[in-house]
Amino acid sequence: MTTQEPVIVIDSLHKSYGKVQAVKGISMRVEQGEIFGFLGPNGAGKTTTIRCMLDVIRPTSGTLRVLGLDAQRDKMELHQRIGYLPGDVRLPGQMTGKQVIDYFSRLQGLKPVLLNDLVARFDVEMKRPLKGYSKGMRQKIGVVLAFMCDPEVLILDEPTSGLDPLLQRTFNEFLLQEQARGKTIFMSSHIMSDVEKVCQRVAVIRQGEIVTIEEVEKLRQKAGQRVTVEFGDAVSADEVARMPGVSMVTSHNHAYHFNVGGSMDALIKALSRHEVLRLQAEEAPLEEVFLKFYENPQAETAAPGTR
Repeated sequence: MTTQEPVIVIDSLHKSYGKVQAVKGISMRVEQGEIFGFLGPNGAGKTTTIRCMLDVIRPTSGTLRVLGLDAQRDKMELHQRIGYLPGDVRLPGQMTGKQVIDYFSRLQGLKPVLLNDLVARFDVEMKRPLKGYSKGMRQKIGVVLAFMCDPEVLILDEPTSGLDPLLQRTFNEFLLQEQARGKTIFMSSHIMSDVEKVCQRVAVIRQGEIVTIEEVEKLRQKAGQRVTVEFGDAVSADEVARMPGVSMVTSHNHAYHFNVGGSMDALIKALSRHEVLRLQAEEAPLEEVFLKFYENPQAETAAPGTR
């Protein structure tokens, strides 16, 4: 891989099952040392894309390169250099956690250099047969298997599925530590808060198409502020909606609630013409921005190759 080439390159990827188009010509680039989010509702094409990246299934057309290698032709080498965590970890129920980890370590032919740290960090059960494990316990084994051999690239498909809130936080902290060590992480999710906490950029996929690829910080700016205003004089909802930068106006108990994009200066000037009893502003949740991409069939699609 040249120093200029991104770690993951996906160009015009199509995957069809008969007449059903699961993935419709998507293109993405993921840079060295980046945590890249792949966000979309269930059935949007996230897992299909990941399976093509790992050569578990073959694309109908398009190209995929990881670490400068062809995902199909060089898959044996790539499987030595990539850690993969599925959203639903399925393992032989008669084996214990330790037996499964030993088996996959021998299969890969690599030393599990991070094993002890991972087992302690995520409090992994090693002695019981897996058939008695909960979904969360199986997911923790999956985390160990994905990371234990210290791979260069991590491909994570709904990685926090089944983890309780405390372990989700532990996992997110671990991802940031791995990024600081130079790892490149591609993470799919439908949980917006997970993506917001750890990712620098995010691609949003809907019905097999990329609708945007943006920096998370820019999405925060688009989300703007969520504002609550209570007036002492009569102000209609229409007048509030016409104020600078205002959108998504609702009212409750004599107060108006709305989003403001960009600077608040123009809004403050407009509000100064009225008697304001209460003004409260806080950062709007990114969920509102993502839901617009999910729900709006007319949302602009990012051009192929957009970073």
